[in-house]
Amino acid sequence: MNLLEIVLASFSVLETLLVAYLCVRLYRKEAEIKAVSLRLNGKDPCSSDSSEPVTVTDQFLYDRCCRYMVERKPYLVSTFSLQDLANAMFTNRFYLSRIINQFSGKNFRAYVNYYRVMYAIELFKENMSLKVTDLAMMSGFKSDTSFLGSFKNVMGQPPSLWCANIKRKYRK
Repeated sequence: MNLLEIVLASFSVLETLLVAYLCVRLYRKEAEIKAVSLRLNGKDPCSSDSSEPVTVTDQFLYDRCCRYMVERKPYLVSTFSLQDLANAMFTNRFYLSRIINQFSGKNFRAYVNYYRVMYAIELFKENMSLKVTDLAMMSGFKSDTSFLGSFKNVMGQPPSLWCANIKRKYRK
C-alpha cells in the first residue's frame, strides 16, 4: 500500500471524497500554473528577441496599457508621449518602454501609431467621405506624412489605395 491509500483508509467516506476532490483540484491547479509558465516563458512571435524572462507582472502591465489605449484613446492627442502613458500606468517610462518593446515588438511611437491607424480605419468605415488629411488629423497624427508612413507600415498599402478598395467593396 502506498501512503495515499493508507491515509485514505483512515478516513470516512466523506473525508475520503473530500481528500480526493482536493487532490484533483491541486493537480489541475499545478497543470494550469505549468501551462501559464510555459506560455509566458515560451517564444512569442510578437515579442522581441529579449533574453529577459517574461513575468506575470510584465504581462499584467502590458495588458493594462492595451486596455487603457482602447478604452481611453489617449493617442488622439497628438502630443501623447511615453511619459504620459507611464504616468497613467503609475510606472516609469524606461520600464514601460521595455515592456511595450518586449510584448508588441514595436517601439512606443510605432505602438501608438498602430492605435491611431486602427482608429482612422474605424472613422473611415463610419464616414467614407472623409479625406486622408482629415483622417490623419482626427486620429492624432501631427502630419499627413507621419500618417501615410504609419498607415503603410500597419496596413501594407497607402491610405488612399486602402480607402478606394473599401469604397469599392461597400458599393457592391
